[in-house]
Amino acid sequence: MTVRKIGETAVHSPLKRASLLVLAILFFVSATAFATPSVIYDVTIYDGDTVVSVSTVSTDAEDVLENAGITIDAAKGDEVNLTNFTGTEGSVIFIKRGVKVTIKSFDGSSYAVYASGTVSDAIEAAGITLPKGTALNFGADEILKDGMKIEIYDIFDVTIAVDGKKLTGKVSGKTVADALEGMNVSLDENDFTKPALDSEIKDGMKITVNRVTLKERTEEEKIGYDTQYTYSDSLYKDHTKVLKKGEYGSKAVVYEDRYVNGKLEKSVVKTETVLKNSVSELVQVGTRVNSAPSTLPVGTPISEMAMPSYLNIGSNGLPTSYKSVINAKATAYCIPGGITSTGKKAQTGYIAVDPKEIPYGTEMYIVSADGQYVYGYCIAADTGSYIYDVDWTVDLFMNSEAQCVKWGRRDIIIYVL
Repeated sequence: MTVRKIGETAVHSPLKRASLLVLAILFFVSATAFATPSVIYDVTIYDGDTVVSVSTVSTDAEDVLENAGITIDAAKGDEVNLTNFTGTEGSVIFIKRGVKVTIKSFDGSSYAVYASGTVSDAIEAAGITLPKGTALNFGADEILKDGMKIEIYDIFDVTIAVDGKKLTGKVSGKTVADALEGMNVSLDENDFTKPALDSEIKDGMKITVNRVTLKERTEEEKIGYDTQYTYSDSLYKDHTKVLKKGEYGSKAVVYEDRYVNGKLEKSVVKTETVLKNSVSELVQVGTRVNSAPSTLPVGTPISEMAMPSYLNIGSNGLPTSYKSVINAKATAYCIPGGITSTGKKAQTGYIAVDPKEIPYGTEMYIVSADGQYVYGYCIAADTGSYIYDVDWTVDLFMNSEAQCVKWGRRDIIIYVL
């Protein structure tokens, strides 16, 4: 009989011993399978603008953050988003860091809060409920920044005069520009308002929108000419002669007309293009000192022209021979340095006539009918345009204006030689 004690194993044959060894091996393998160690995986942490990648065996997000040395301060608005954290490979943790912002309300109250996200999140964190229609200086979806100052604007009653109509309503904002936006009034590039767009809104404010239209037009205009002067002693002082007439030029001028609410406010020259250049006028100025006598000689011929040899003057002061006699009237004129219509230089002795009555070149001897003055020997060499429409026959050249005045208009006797 075989006896086994507790704690002992009795093996009666090699086969039995081999079976026991297999059982022992299977037990060891089974025990080892239940003791497999934890798996290591990677987690990506987005901390604001910073990206951190860590390897961990923990499936708890708080442990992961703590092991990564990242601190979350909920009192300062920090928020953790674990939507994409699964505790396995590829897990992601998003951290939104809170910032300190100041919120100023239209009633004068001010709040300093920590928040993350957008402007609307900061308003919510401050426990503020905005009245309907209230405006902010930032968009509600604008991302918060540290130190941001958010303003809440009051609601105002305003009237806007625009396009012949008056719009009345409630708006919120800070400036006239905000009021226009709130009333859906748009401005073109050149339009303007009174008060100006950057003026602060006030309750009961009346705003006028001025529509501006710019139009271009082209006008052809004259270009004035200048006058150039030359000086000559062929003319007496204070006498001038136009040697070359000036001519106006022309230019195309483009104007920009500014209309405000349909009324022309001003015109501005945009461009000028010369179409024709002007021509300067050339004027001759006399420098000769007038030493001509101011009185008429009595009994002595005024004419300075030399008498021909055939002309004899009798003791009575009259020609002894002549072809005919004309009783006429005569005035006097003076153009020192001038040129007669026949091209001769004007001087005493050359007189103006109607060539249809007295042909050019006719030689004459003239005396006043009262016998007081003798003009003397003269030749028809000039024509006055007036000679055809007046009742005198000739115009006698004198050496000075004073002599012309002294002569005036007189009855004369013309002896045609």
